[in-house]
Amino acid sequence: MQSESVSIFSDGFKLDGSYYWEESKLQEHAPVVIVCSGFTGLKHIHPERFARFLTKKGFLCFGFDYRGFGESEGERGKVLLEEQVRDIASVVTSVRARAEQEGRALVLAGWGMAGGLVLDAYRLVEDQVDALISMNGFFDAVRVQKALRGELGWKNFRQFVKQERLRLSQGGEAQKIDPFDIYPLDPISKGYVDEVLRKTPGYGLTSDLDFADSLVSFHPEAHIDQRFANTPLLIAHGGENDLHPVTEAHSLYAAYPGPKSLFLLPEGGHTEWMLDDDPKFQRFAAVVANWVASNVATEQAAKAVV
Repeated sequence: MQSESVSIFSDGFKLDGSYYWEESKLQEHAPVVIVCSGFTGLKHIHPERFARFLTKKGFLCFGFDYRGFGESEGERGKVLLEEQVRDIASVVTSVRARAEQEGRALVLAGWGMAGGLVLDAYRLVEDQVDALISMNGFFDAVRVQKALRGELGWKNFRQFVKQERLRLSQGGEAQKIDPFDIYPLDPISKGYVDEVLRKTPGYGLTSDLDFADSLVSFHPEAHIDQRFANTPLLIAHGGENDLHPVTEAHSLYAAYPGPKSLFLLPEGGHTEWMLDDDPKFQRFAAVVANWVASNVATEQAAKAVV
C-alpha cells in the first residue's frame, strides 16, 4: 500500500493526514473514503487497517489524527468531541478539493465514537459528502452511559461530575482523570484496549472534566433532519456489541430519513475482532467495500462518463 503524507489545518492546528492507495488497483473514478478514528484512536490503527483492505478493492483512502493526537498539533490527548467534529469537517473540505479534481465521490466513514462524529460533521459540510458510513457507533451518549453503568452507576457518575465541578468552581486545580472512568468499557473491549491498543506507540491519554461535559452533550441522533434525506448511509455494527449496544444501530436506522442500509456482524463485539487477518474483520470490511461500490462508485462513474 502506497501512502502520501499531507497537512491539513483545523482552527489553526496542523493535522497529520495520509492518503492511501494500491498503485496497481486504484480505479480512476473510485471514491475516496475518509476513515475517522474512534475514541483515543490514531490514524495508523483502524483507519490504516481499513485502508489496507479498501485500497485492494481499488479505492483511494484517507486517514488523519485529531488535534492533540499522533503528529497533529494541539494539546496532547485533549478530547472535546465538538473540536473533533470541526477537525473532520476541515479534513472533508481539503480532501474534497482533490476528489473533485480527480472526479471522485467522497465517502465519510467513522469508527466507534466517530460513527456519531461524522453525522455531526456532515451538518457542517453536507454539500461535500456523497455518502456516510457509521461503524459500531453510538448516537445518544446519555442513553449509552445508562446502559453501561446502570441507573445507580449513572447516578454516581453524575454526582462525581457535580462534586468535581464544585471543587473547580471554588478554585481547585484541574485534575487528570482516567478517560475510561468517564467512558467505561465493557470487559471484552477493555481486554482489547489493554492487550492491543495500549501497546501501540503514541496511544493513550489522560482526561478531565471537560471531556465528561463534552461526552454527555453528545447526541448526534437528535440532529438528524431532512438535510440527510439524499445522502446514503451504511450502518455497520457488531451484532453482539456490549460497549455500544446494537439498539444504537437500530435507533439510528429508524431515525435516518435518507437511503440506508443496516449490517449486523454475527457474533461481533465492539472491537476485539479488529485485526487484519480476523475473518470477522474481513467480512465486515467486505460489506463496507461492496456497499460503497454499489451505492457510490457506480453512480460517480456514470457522472464521469456523462
